[in-house]
Amino acid sequence: MKMSQIMSGLLLGASLMGAPPAFAADVTAEGAWSRAMPPSARVLPVYVTLRNSSAEDVSLVSVSTTYGQAELHETVMENDMMKMLPINAIVVGSNKQVQLAPMGLHVMITNLVLDVPAKGSTLPLTLTFDNGETISLDVKVTSQP
Repeated sequence: MKMSQIMSGLLLGASLMGAPPAFAADVTAEGAWSRAMPPSARVLPVYVTLRNSSAEDVSLVSVSTTYGQAELHETVMENDMMKMLPINAIVVGSNKQVQLAPMGLHVMITNLVLDVPAKGSTLPLTLTFDNGETISLDVKVTSQP
């Protein structure tokens, strides 16, 4: 039996047993939460901490959810007024972390197609990075993290 056949068999067996992938994820997401909003809310904010363990910078380039349209936003002070502006990407430096938090970088879900999730429930979110990695999360809906 050729070595490549043996390796293929071992990899297939490991994947069928639910073993972790052979390649470690470069980016992790921790502590994802969304502020509990009243049923009449038209937007849902989402916060999470992103960690990059790779030797290269990685950018969060898109977010998706079944609840509506998800956008990357930043909060800025402009003419003594706080504004939330859409941005194209969030860079997570090599071996660094970025915290998406109130009054800073965050995900904003707009154009809701489902009812506002109740406190204590979760909402699904998928993060997509420029290196091709994706992370699927169940975001906890709470009044604070």
